[in-house]
Amino acid sequence: MSHPLQRYLHANGSTTSSRSSGAPYALVTGSTGGMGEEWAYQLAGLGFNVIIQGRNRSKLEVVKKEILSRPASKGVDVKLLVTEATIWPNEPLTQGLTALMNDSSVRLTIVVNNLGINSVSYPRFETETREDVASIIIANSMFPAEVTRLTLGKLKQHQPSLLVTITSMAWTNPPPYLSPYCGTKGFDVSFSRSLYNEMWAEKQKVDVVCMAPGQVVSGMHEGEPGIMVPTSEAWVRAAITSLRSTWWTPRPAPFIYPWGPQRWSQAIADWLPSSFSSWIAIQMALSLREKYWKKMGIDGVQS
Repeated sequence: MSHPLQRYLHANGSTTSSRSSGAPYALVTGSTGGMGEEWAYQLAGLGFNVIIQGRNRSKLEVVKKEILSRPASKGVDVKLLVTEATIWPNEPLTQGLTALMNDSSVRLTIVVNNLGINSVSYPRFETETREDVASIIIANSMFPAEVTRLTLGKLKQHQPSLLVTITSMAWTNPPPYLSPYCGTKGFDVSFSRSLYNEMWAEKQKVDVVCMAPGQVVSGMHEGEPGIMVPTSEAWVRAAITSLRSTWWTPRPAPFIYPWGPQRWSQAIADWLPSSFSSWIAIQMALSLREKYWKKMGIDGVQS
């Protein structure tokens, strides 16, 4: 049965008949919760073997067990990549991912750079420690860049293939109290777009896509889902659907807002004066900041 990712579900010359050995692999970073966990479930459900990354082996084992227990993903293979994302140089990542890429049985056709971290307390920038700032920059920018560097050769070898990098709608009109996070998300957009142009220049069939979610019910944002705040399951489903090719182009667009209501709100924001868009971003951040401190049981918004 055809689906939006059928273009990447090829055996790359494999003559084996079993699902786990005949199907290609998809790598998902940040797979122990939220959108990353959903990417793993849904890719496995579509027939891909999956490599799931996280820093906590026990949590990855739970996700692996869940994948293998689902009827839709029966017979797939699940490999673990256990590594921290906030350290540099990152030898565990380099060694672990290099070993996987050197494994001839791992025919990689999809990479999803999903992992991202943020300061949940909305602190004033001068109160953040250098370690916290470095962790955000490394995890959100250097980590996906290194994952891409280590896997791009495999993606070129097993074309057509797909590289997805998750940014954030916050990059377009950055709210206050999130400057390291927003800065890294701007990096992700330019990084992805440059690679997109590089693949076109080299006539490679590696589809490079940057996706921008707004608020999603996940590890970064807790709360009730709604039309503007989808669940991780709903957002990933929309993300996969947005990768569907059309009659006029066999390749997905280089930049996508997968969730319809968020895409429409961004279109409206693009027409507003920048001062008004900034005011909206400031008010939203102040509201979320206040909710966080109230949840922590602290009177008044602190840093």
